[in-house]
Amino acid sequence: MRRDIIAALRHCLDKHLSMRKSRLESFCVLVVGVLLSRTVNLSHLAGMFPTRAEIASNYRRLQRFFEQVELDSDQLARVVVRIARIGSGPWLLALDRTSWKFGRRDVNVLMLAIVHNGIAIPLMWDVLDRAGNSTTAHREALLSRFCNVFGAEAVAGLIADREFVGTAWMAFLVENNIPFILRIKDAFQIRLADGRCCPVVSLFRKLAIGGRRYVREDCRLGSRGSALGPPVKLAAIRLASKELLVVATNTDPGIALANYRRRWEIETLFAASKTRGLNLEDTHITNPERIAKLIAVLAVAFTFAHTTGEWSARHRPIIIKTHKRKAKSIFRVGFDLLRKILIQGGREAVQCWNAIMTGQPPNPQGPRAGPHPA
Repeated sequence: MRRDIIAALRHCLDKHLSMRKSRLESFCVLVVGVLLSRTVNLSHLAGMFPTRAEIASNYRRLQRFFEQVELDSDQLARVVVRIARIGSGPWLLALDRTSWKFGRRDVNVLMLAIVHNGIAIPLMWDVLDRAGNSTTAHREALLSRFCNVFGAEAVAGLIADREFVGTAWMAFLVENNIPFILRIKDAFQIRLADGRCCPVVSLFRKLAIGGRRYVREDCRLGSRGSALGPPVKLAAIRLASKELLVVATNTDPGIALANYRRRWEIETLFAASKTRGLNLEDTHITNPERIAKLIAVLAVAFTFAHTTGEWSARHRPIIIKTHKRKAKSIFRVGFDLLRKILIQGGREAVQCWNAIMTGQPPNPQGPRAGPHPA
């Protein structure tokens, strides 16, 4: 890997991340290495250093990075937002969890991301020290971090699946003025505005496939004999599979279903971070703190690639196939273009980082054409 490419990226990030030069260089080697090699395996990335040191020495250097370096998650979140060029909000956020196993060890990541243009931008995360669902404390800590950095007013809405429902959790969101759209199980008990209690499913039993119905009066999750959640409104649709999809919201139920549909964008992020892109599951790291640092590397690499893809798609629209889907995702377009620029190297590769950071990503024709103003 050319030294000038790493130095250029380090210069761009040095203004935003508080790390010593050598440690920031290691971070930059990891970012570029992940993009070029499509793996997070440290044995492969150790060969990416622009030095004459032995690969074994570089491998140990990367190990020390994950063992010793403290990354500022607030700074990283601001850097990701800057690279993504998505302003200061308000944003629609998605909360979800992804997990995999390495041997007998469970790796379990709780992710908060900004829903944006068909995919989600990774913003903050917590690597849980156990398998299974997150707790209310985990979720509250993650949202509190977000609000401390960007403010509650930066949340246009929080969307999450059925795992992320609970009286204490929903009360926390209401107390902090966070709009939410949460899918709920149709077996839940609901207490209506007139005092009647019934299962959610009974309210929407007559819905035909494709049919929608809204409960605009305040109701509460829970029955007479259980703790009641905060006031919510309901929106429901009968899916083609005949399954009932019901969301609870403290916003306008008329737009809640359309917003909830965008939850799938965080699943697209997980796919791009794993087998369809950066292969996060290749790591042999299982320590939660070290995995969190590795995800920070992936978040920066992913956002650089996606931003490049967005710029490219604006200048050269992605082909739409006969099944009405894009031939390539925006992330894939940007990922391929950015890798091409870095592999070919030269002046354009050095200019690439600064061009993206200033909102002028590289020309979609490739590195030979040089960067153009956005």
